[in-house]
Amino acid sequence: MDKMNNLPAVMGAVKTRERVLEEIRWNPGTYSKFKKLDEEFQEKLIEFCMGIRGVKMTYDSFFKFIFDAEVHPERLGDFLSAVLGRSLKIKRALRNEHRKISEKRSLILTDIIVEFESGELADVEIQKYGYLFGGERASCYSSDMVMRQYERVKSSRGEDFIYKDLKKVYIIVIMENSSREFKKLLKYVHKGEWKFDTGLKLNLLQEFYFIPLDIFFQIKDNKRKTIRSELEAWLYFIGSDKPEDIRRVLQKFPKFEEMYREVSVFRYHPEEAVEMFSDALKKLDENTVNYMIEMLKEELLKMGSALKEKDSALEEKNNALEEKDSIIEAREHALEKKDREIEVRDNIIKRMEREIAELRNV
Repeated sequence: MDKMNNLPAVMGAVKTRERVLEEIRWNPGTYSKFKKLDEEFQEKLIEFCMGIRGVKMTYDSFFKFIFDAEVHPERLGDFLSAVLGRSLKIKRALRNEHRKISEKRSLILTDIIVEFESGELADVEIQKYGYLFGGERASCYSSDMVMRQYERVKSSRGEDFIYKDLKKVYIIVIMENSSREFKKLLKYVHKGEWKFDTGLKLNLLQEFYFIPLDIFFQIKDNKRKTIRSELEAWLYFIGSDKPEDIRRVLQKFPKFEEMYREVSVFRYHPEEAVEMFSDALKKLDENTVNYMIEMLKEELLKMGSALKEKDSALEEKNNALEEKDSIIEAREHALEKKDREIEVRDNIIKRMEREIAELRNV
C-alpha cells in the first residue's frame, strides 16, 4: 500500500484512548494541565495522541514550531512564495516587539515578520476571528513596516540614501473565521494594492493578502476533492487536522511528509503535547474575549449611530413643530388683528346709527 494512503506510516501507529489517557495521567503536572483544557480541546488532544487526527497549524505554538524562520526558513519561504505567486527566500526573521503601533488587546494568534533576500518584508498573521476593522488596521501595520524599513535603511545608507532603496512590504492575514465583508464573496485569496484609475504605473510599496480559511474549506467541501495547487496544499496543512485532508496533501505533495512527521513526534511526549495545546487554548481564549470586546464596541458604535439618527429625526420633527407653531401663532395674530378691525368697524357703525337716529328725531 502507498504509504501516503496509509496515515500510520507517516503519523505513527495508532494508540488506544485508554493508552493515551494512561500516559497523560502518569505525570501529575501534565494531567493537571490536561484537566484545565475544555472538553473540545481535551478530545482533540486525545485523538491527536491516538494518531487518528492531525493538528492545526493555526495554533500559535505549532505554527512557530514548524515554521521557525531560523531553523527552517525554506518552509515559510515556500508558503509565502505560493501566496505571493513568485519564488522568494527568507533571509531572517525580524523582531516584532518594537512596533511603533501596539495594541492592548489583540485578536492575533500568530504574528511573524520576515525579511526576504530581496530586501522585501512580510508580516504573517493568523487570526481566530477576522478583525471588524481589518482594512484600517492592516493599513496602519503596513505603514508602520514601511517607516521601520525607511528608518533602518536611511540610517545605514546615510547621505547615499534614496527612496528607491526601499522594498515592498506585504501584509498576509490568515483568518480561521472571517468577518462579514469576506462572507459576501466566495473567494479565499484577496490581493490588494494601490492603483491609479488613469493607469499610471508607480512602484508603490504596500500589498495586502487576506486569506479566509473558513471560505476556503467551504469552497473545497462543495467542489470536492482534488488539490490543484501548492497554495491549496499549504492551506490544508495549516488549517485542517482531518485525516482525509492530510492524505490528500501527501498524495499530491509528498514534501509535506517531513512536517507531518515532526508534528507527530508530540504524540509520544504527552507532557509536551499538553503544554502546546494549553498554550494554544490560552491564545484562543484571549482571542475569543477580545473578539467579544470588539463585537461589543461595534454594537456600541451602531447604537451610537442609531441614537444620532433618532436625535436628528427628533430635531427635524421639533423644527417642523416649531415652524407649525410659528405659523399658527402668526395666524392667531392675524385673526386677533381682524377681530380688532371688526370691533372698530362695528363701533363706527353703531356710532353712525346713533347719529342717524338723533337726526331723525330732530
